[in-house]
Amino acid sequence: MSSGAALRICFILEAEYRRSRLPMAVIDRLRQLGHECAVVEPAAAPAGLEALLDRRCAAFVLRTVSRGPGLSLLQAAAASGFTTINDATAVQRVRDKLVMASIARAHAIPAPPTYLASSAQQLEALPHELFPVVVKPSSGGFGDDVRLVRTPAELVAAVSDGLASQRLIAQPWVSNRGHDLKLYNTGQRIHAVRRRSSLLGGADGDREAAAVTPEARELALRVGRAFRLDLYGVDVVESPNGLVVVDVNDFPSYGTIESAPDELASTISGIVRGEARPEPA
Repeated sequence: MSSGAALRICFILEAEYRRSRLPMAVIDRLRQLGHECAVVEPAAAPAGLEALLDRRCAAFVLRTVSRGPGLSLLQAAAASGFTTINDATAVQRVRDKLVMASIARAHAIPAPPTYLASSAQQLEALPHELFPVVVKPSSGGFGDDVRLVRTPAELVAAVSDGLASQRLIAQPWVSNRGHDLKLYNTGQRIHAVRRRSSLLGGADGDREAAAVTPEARELALRVGRAFRLDLYGVDVVESPNGLVVVDVNDFPSYGTIESAPDELASTISGIVRGEARPEPA
């Protein structure tokens, strides 16, 4: 494909992301660069597979909630030979939190021990010395339905509203300074944002840019290589023993990073064109 040729890129979105900064700012930037961007919202109307694949898009980009229908469409596009961003198999792996923990372990990425429970009742059998624990759906991401359970007595109340019928992941709470460090890879640069932990009452707006230390940068790059992701975020806590990864998300929000739309647009167009990409700064 010619480096100067205009591209046709299809974005698979949930309706809620139509109102958010990303990925709409990325779509706007790609259009400014002369590329054509189509938007598919699988939750808004029936998605015809033939119509989707006949759009003749050079690539499909996914930005959906973790349990939405968009991933199936991305996988269908990949099965038909289309480029997908991120790789469809990589997205599926990272959204299964048990598989995510297994990949982290296989690549010696620091992460908490992980327990799978097929029901909320099974959590009652967790060793008491494991508490406090973080409980979340085994299929999820982006911080959805994550609970901090301090004692076994709190389990019933913690999982009664919406989590009781789901398969769950439990991990020991990692002692930290009360803030999460979010590492973002745009494909061009590694960025860091610090915010007060939502499990301790922090609001989504409680964010501030943070310095990317050599340790944080290397950890972010290791995660990308292990999970084979191009655009991703890594949720990290700063424990007494160093950085610990508590979650990985494909195509995250990128916080308050002003340069994210330009950097993401450049990465997406470069992937579609098959350009060699240097390691992010």
